[in-house]
Amino acid sequence: MPDIDRIIDIARDVLVGTSPLGRQDTFLFDHSMRVMRVADRLAACEEVCQWRVDRFALSVAALFHQAATVRLDEERRTSTVYAAATMSAEDVKAYSAELAGDRLLGTVPARQSELVQEIIRRAHDSVIELSEAKILSDADSLDDIGALGLWRDLRRYLLEGRAVTDAVRAWQRREEYGYWEARVRDVFNLATARRLAESRLAAARAFMQQLRRECEGDDLPAEVAGPAPHGGAS
Repeated sequence: MPDIDRIIDIARDVLVGTSPLGRQDTFLFDHSMRVMRVADRLAACEEVCQWRVDRFALSVAALFHQAATVRLDEERRTSTVYAAATMSAEDVKAYSAELAGDRLLGTVPARQSELVQEIIRRAHDSVIELSEAKILSDADSLDDIGALGLWRDLRRYLLEGRAVTDAVRAWQRREEYGYWEARVRDVFNLATARRLAESRLAAARAFMQQLRRECEGDDLPAEVAGPAPHGGAS
């Protein structure tokens, strides 16, 4: 079996791009490393222990599941007509799988490389039969919920020059529409992952509630709190 550290080095080369500020951007590589770690732990949980899982192929697929993203982002920055404009989520998965196969050539045995590509292509399908793809989907979705999901959203708002109140309002709209309940109910394959998502969501809600209170000054003591100013998050 190939050394996973060697695979990580290859993934780093694929996933580290350039930030909007012209600096090295490790955001996607960091995300993929987290997904790999969580996927490996989910693969060891009691719920999965009876499944037949290639944990090495799962780890490699987790590293490369968004391999196409950096290249597509580069196209967005450098071209007025770019492939990402017309690529569906299925296209992006297929492109990521193709890039993974290309970069792993000669490093990972052909049979495992084919499995890695299939895991990437099948992840987040509406109906998933492949065990490794179920686990990867859940690990990836968990990175979108809780403190990590907030970090991703706040990072995007900062890059877009948006205000803290924009983040608060966006969160409130999701809550009003029952977005998170539907997400936790519908996207996870494992009960273990669903329980963890619920726990992470509770922590995120507590943070966003405090952020809203501080934005509006609702945390001020009664003796200094006056009428709510105009323009606060509603």
